[in-house]
Amino acid sequence: MRRQTGGGGQDMSRAKGAAGIVFPWKDANAAAAPSYVEEFDGIKTWMERTRDRGSKAFKEYTVFDWFALFLPCLKWLQTYSIREYLVWDLLAGISVGFMIVPQGMSYANVAGVPSVYGLYGSFLPLLVYALLGSSRQLGVGPVAVTSLLIGNGIRDMIPGSELIDNPNAPSPEHAALQELYNHKVIQIAFIVACMYTGVGLLRLGFIVRFLSHSVITGFTSGAAIIIGMSQVRYILGYKVPRVDTLYEQIEVLIEARAGFKWQECVMGISMLLFLLGLRTTSRQVKKLHWIGALGPILACVISIVAVAIGKLNKRGIKIVEQIPQGLPPPTIGWWAPVSNTGAMIGLGAVVMLVDLLESTSIARALARKHGYELSYNQEIVGLGIANFAGAMFNSYTTTGSFS
Repeated sequence: MRRQTGGGGQDMSRAKGAAGIVFPWKDANAAAAPSYVEEFDGIKTWMERTRDRGSKAFKEYTVFDWFALFLPCLKWLQTYSIREYLVWDLLAGISVGFMIVPQGMSYANVAGVPSVYGLYGSFLPLLVYALLGSSRQLGVGPVAVTSLLIGNGIRDMIPGSELIDNPNAPSPEHAALQELYNHKVIQIAFIVACMYTGVGLLRLGFIVRFLSHSVITGFTSGAAIIIGMSQVRYILGYKVPRVDTLYEQIEVLIEARAGFKWQECVMGISMLLFLLGLRTTSRQVKKLHWIGALGPILACVISIVAVAIGKLNKRGIKIVEQIPQGLPPPTIGWWAPVSNTGAMIGLGAVVMLVDLLESTSIARALARKHGYELSYNQEIVGLGIANFAGAMFNSYTTTGSFS
């Protein structure tokens, strides 16, 4: 009799595993699937239980609890210790601020938009997310993978845009193409914001569990190689068209070898060797373990000082030149009309899913490390509204970043 019971339990566990998710209106121990009438009755019971839980929470919630429901920052502000955290948070903020300027500008270049878009994406969406997101340490801004996806996707929709060499100052014949390109990038940010917010409000945060981290890790590694190869042209001083695949990048670099500029190559390689040297030192000398983190900041400061003092921009070194000053202009008027609707929605869905996994993965790891609970749906809504804010003010898609 015991053997029969044990076998039945194994059969039931196998059946449960094969069925996947056990919905709340289904009986996990039932031998056969319920009829349609029973399923509808089960749905009704599940909705009544959800309503009862909601009405209980409504009665027990204080005014502060309701505010904290929409502004999660109020919860952690209650337990924030100024003496213990403020100094370290200021140092972290200064470090991230130094890093995010060159990083945001570089990612904007990968996406094919003016460098200032990366700066805008590092400003307003980050402030909005700090108020509405549930992670206490997650940094939000432009990311490499999203920039690559957007750059390749939008370029396929606008023939001739791959010939634009400098999004900051396109040539007269490419100015109209760059303007159209910028509009589409903002529209993608708006579409992604709608998708993010919809997923969060419908409480579909559980879909994160079905996205394979190994797949996205492989994708991110492949994207890193492509992004790295796409930056080789700047070290070599080449002017080459933007291409998608690795072999095409190698091909155009070989074909454009006559445009090699030794000045930019010397400076680029010098900065790379400087960064590698600091990283090696931080690993080998325990007392200087912190110096590796300062490498990017020091490299930026040294290169800026060198260009300013030595007038290197007049000696063959290409610089970003003028960056628009002041706050970002409103771009709500760019949201519509949307051409290539099917392709735009498809690209937006891919960007949203990749961003969702990247952001929630790092947010979950940070929450686990620091011992607090992460609300997936609130996290997704926070990212959605942050992207709405970015799309309103000249910023392309942003999310939490592994870097």
